[in-house]
Amino acid sequence: MTLINERIRYGQVRVIDDQNNQLGILDTREALNIARERELDLILVAEKAQPPVCRIMNYGKFKYEKSKRDKGNKKVTANELKMVRLHPRTGVHDRQILERHAEKFLRSGHKVRVVCQFRGRENAHPQIGRAQLDAVAAALEEVATVEGTINKQGRDMTMFMVPKPGVKPIPKIAKDTRKNQSNILPEIEEIDDELDVYSAPGVEDDDEDGDDAHVDEIEIEGEEGESDGDEPDDFEIEADDAEEDATEDVTEEDATEIVNNVEEDKGAQA
Repeated sequence: MTLINERIRYGQVRVIDDQNNQLGILDTREALNIARERELDLILVAEKAQPPVCRIMNYGKFKYEKSKRDKGNKKVTANELKMVRLHPRTGVHDRQILERHAEKFLRSGHKVRVVCQFRGRENAHPQIGRAQLDAVAAALEEVATVEGTINKQGRDMTMFMVPKPGVKPIPKIAKDTRKNQSNILPEIEEIDDELDVYSAPGVEDDDEDGDDAHVDEIEIEGEEGESDGDEPDDFEIEADDAEEDATEDVTEEDATEIVNNVEEDKGAQA
């Protein structure tokens, strides 16, 4: 934490003003008064010096310069050791996934340790593990080289790989959400067009359960059947009686007229 102004508890300090001029060793109160006269801050920059060193400057500018200096001095730890592990019976697909992880580490500047771990009776066949490591080295030969020799200690067979000079990291692929939306919109439009084709013009949709349509049909049948204002059951009985009476008084001319009317109705329906 940087101490400024009244937080500085030392009796005397060496002062450097805002023009980088040495003002010498002054009392802290005197140095603070000079900073206030110039409308600046008294900042402790070297606490372990004898006496401590203070600068007269703007505290906001001091923080900005310090953060800029810290970013410039920040170093990336490129020599970090990463490890990937496989087994003698690891499949081709799983090994390819492991190779992609190792390539990512190598392109980031890290050193990779590839370990083939043996289990049980696999220790009697070290050549299988060596073949696995050779396959990994062949897949990564464009970005890395094998350091030293491959040796087996206990259950582990180890191979070290270091990145080649000039290897660049894998670029990140940005996801374009607009492109995905543009692919979806034509499909939605096609579905809307299909719905427009199947929908009949001038026909209103019924309710979800279709109750209104059935009610209308029942009401229409009731209107046609209840011509005399009686109940439907009574009307059917009266209609049967009327048919019996009609069969008694029907002549041949009436019968032929009825047959002709029926045939005309059938032709109209066809």
